[in-house]
Amino acid sequence: MHPDIEHLIRLQQLEDILEQARRTVADEPARQEALDAKLAAARQAFENERQLLTANQAARRDIEKDLAAQQARLSKFRSQLMDVKTNREYQAMQKEIEVAQHEVRKFEDRLLERMLEHDEVEGHLKAAERALTAEQAVIEEERRGLAAQLAEAQASLVRVAAERETVAARISPPVAAIFERVMKSRRISAVAPLQDGRCSACQVRVRPQVYNELRRNEIVFQCESCQRILYHPGPPAPPAA
Repeated sequence: MHPDIEHLIRLQQLEDILEQARRTVADEPARQEALDAKLAAARQAFENERQLLTANQAARRDIEKDLAAQQARLSKFRSQLMDVKTNREYQAMQKEIEVAQHEVRKFEDRLLERMLEHDEVEGHLKAAERALTAEQAVIEEERRGLAAQLAEAQASLVRVAAERETVAARISPPVAAIFERVMKSRRISAVAPLQDGRCSACQVRVRPQVYNELRRNEIVFQCESCQRILYHPGPPAPPAA
């Protein structure tokens, strides 16, 4: 095996670890924002149900006030009925009583509807409260997990960067320069394994004579399409007879 190949493979592995750690650190604000949005949605759902319950209670109070007024009006008419002198006055008072009774029934029906609605809304509010409590617990657990991932990623950036410098120093300067140049242009990887005689990154097939040399990992060869450094991932092929 070419002396630089093994170090190049390890260097790429370290680059992959560093890239993942950098992404974890960079994505942390977005992850926290997503958790904040989930918690805000649960809180808003609870608040919506609480407002519905408050509105129901206010409506009930208004209906009860109107009902009490109509009941007082009805009681007044019934008291006055005893004082009427003529049949015409009696019929007029009876009409007033009927109207008042109708209004009382109407407000009683509306009050009953609100009472039934109150039970339903109160049930929804309790369910929303339970959901909010559960969501808060889940999100708190997720935040602890994210904090652990972030701490690990930050530690990896320091630890792996040090190992990267050590490995890079073992590679011959010309080959190291190729690696750095390709990493800069490709951003993700500068080293790629062969797969079925092709570059696994861009899928371009290598020439047969080059493939035979790459099977022994005895040369540093760049893909003629994407310029990545290629290597054979399996055991080296035996030398030709």
